[in-house]
Amino acid sequence: MNYEKLPKTISAEELLSTPLPPVKWIIPDLLPAGLALFAGPSKAGKSWLTLWLCLQVAQGKPMWGREIEPHTVLYLSLEDTFNRLQKRLLQLVGSEEAPERLVMQTECGSIGQGLEEQLTSFLYQHPDTGLIVIDTLQKVRSSDQNNSMYASDYKEISALKALADKYNVCILLIHHLRKQAADDPFQQIAGSNGLMGASDTSWVMQRKRMSQTASILVTGRDMDNKTLRLHEENCVWILDEEEST
Repeated sequence: MNYEKLPKTISAEELLSTPLPPVKWIIPDLLPAGLALFAGPSKAGKSWLTLWLCLQVAQGKPMWGREIEPHTVLYLSLEDTFNRLQKRLLQLVGSEEAPERLVMQTECGSIGQGLEEQLTSFLYQHPDTGLIVIDTLQKVRSSDQNNSMYASDYKEISALKALADKYNVCILLIHHLRKQAADDPFQQIAGSNGLMGASDTSWVMQRKRMSQTASILVTGRDMDNKTLRLHEENCVWILDEEEST
């Protein structure tokens, strides 16, 4: 009789006695390795904040009162041109400080159509990579509509989560909010609950158009819920207050 090989099992006793590595933090208590989702309104400043975040991680500079270990960062800025990225870099750091550890692309394959292979190749070439940013998620979605929205969302996001878990890196997906209001801000994330369900960490940015202040709500499997209150200063978002719940 043929028996299908089952996945490896472990008893609770063995698990409790097994030393396991701690959570790898890209930004302590805010952004661990794994799959992360950062959603906010259109034209709210997500891309500016994301580029600055990438610079801080690549340079190992503090962010929002937290010390950061430097890592190679891959920033897939799929809605921008190199010309626009150059202007933003000059405004944020100038021509002398831009780190070699920040690598940028403006095009790539889609999920299930070459993206995973491209990311795997990059990770082999840059084994010190800690963060991969995909700006935006919609740019790497496939057009397959055979399944329900929840099933499609969960399947695609899970493919990226598997990659993040295998190589112990953070893959941060930049995404949009739907226009409809909701009592729970995380319910405003565009798409189905499958996106947040498959993510380890979720950030939601709240900002009124043209306002110099914003809030970022943070939730995740490896941290307490947090609210960060920020203000914008020379295209950099400065932390004013932080609350944990």
